[in-house]
Amino acid sequence: MNKYTAVGLLAAAAEGKRIIVVSPHGSAVRDAVDEVHQLAPDLQWRRTNGATWVALPAGGSIRFLTRPQLRGQSADVVLVEDDRDLNVDVVRELHAVVKASPDGEIVRY
Repeated sequence: MNKYTAVGLLAAAAEGKRIIVVSPHGSAVRDAVDEVHQLAPDLQWRRTNGATWVALPAGGSIRFLTRPQLRGQSADVVLVEDDRDLNVDVVRELHAVVKASPDGEIVRY
């Protein structure tokens, strides 16, 4: 993830959007978290059971997950960092995540 993507995620979350960043593996998750954290270190960051997320005052949030962690999640926007391994099953999971949102969006990066 680059800083321009991180700025866009923070802007969307500041508008109240619930965002999930899906990374292919743990080190990519850590890189994405570090990029966003550098821009907003004073926000409320939480880390539990391998998941990291930041909550913004407007009610929006950004969660950083790997693909196996998607089940049972819900969001307005899903950013897929690496779409090389996308198959029909993964695409179904992504659509299920944004299904409840009236403006659900899947973004491939």
